Amino acid sequence: MLEEFMNKIKLYIISGFLGSGKTTLLKQMLTQWQGQKVAILMNELGQFNVDSTILGDDTPMNELLNGCICCDLKSDVEVQLHDIRHRHQPDIIIIEATGVAHPVEIYDACLAPSLTSYIQIQSILTLVDGPRFLARAKYSVTTVQLMEEQVRYAHSVMINKKDLMTEDEIDLVRQQIQQLNSTGDIYVTSYSAVPDSVFELEGKKRESHQHLHHGIQSMVYTFSAPVDSRQFVNWLRELPDSLLRIKGYIKFRENPGQVVLFQYSYGIPQYEAEDMNLPLKLVVIGEQLDKNKILDQLDQLQFS
Repeated sequence: MLEEFMNKIKLYIISGFLGSGKTTLLKQMLTQWQGQKVAILMNELGQFNVDSTILGDDTPMNELLNGCICCDLKSDVEVQLHDIRHRHQPDIIIIEATGVAHPVEIYDACLAPSLTSYIQIQSILTLVDGPRFLARAKYSVTTVQLMEEQVRYAHSVMINKKDLMTEDEIDLVRQQIQQLNSTGDIYVTSYSAVPDSVFELEGKKRESHQHLHHGIQSMVYTFSAPVDSRQFVNWLRELPDSLLRIKGYIKFRENPGQVVLFQYSYGIPQYEAEDMNLPLKLVVIGEQLDKNKILDQLDQLQFS
């Protein structure tokens, strides 16, 4: 298992609201990993990506323009990650998402069943513009919710632009971040300058078999045979609210020759017949997953 982890491409997601300092953090990460093969997947809402010109041509970069990873371009992420792997064979992939992207949706987009065998999501790093976060009440309810959820689902949160805040304001932002994300690591920075250890934190946790103790978690389950559809529906009904997404391919005993694309979010299941004979894998995404319990439940579905 450790060898399998070591051979996977490590993937980092940089999240954060518009203007929070994501590209500056990305440049620091590239400096940190000069001795390794790093590739970037850059997302931009407009037709032209200014950040790609700032970063230069030394690092392989794919771009997703004219939309957001978590909305219009979500299905393109799988294609882009496959392309990056085949063309560049990187050790590390960094995704810099647009400032209005939701971290759960980004994470979800990177967990297509076809990707799980060679990509390991290491960490979601969220940048917070300290002064703007303190003044977020002036924005719409939707914008405030997005800013807070970018914090809530992060593994590490960087409170940026401390040079523009007083000590009292820094303490207040830290308290608000801790209320939203009590277990994430918090750093206070200027110009997105964080300790290099931030980028290794999640990898070390996994190597010691402590998989993501905070933020979003995931697991992959592989079926070897069709399952009973009624038992499967009963399992879905008992899922906790902390389970955010399920997606993948499954077969049911009522029609064992048919592969079904299954997706589940916000308590709503979706089923779609597939023409191709795809691997029967389900990706499960949530907060504080009880993986052993889910594994036992899926085993019961498969072998009962």
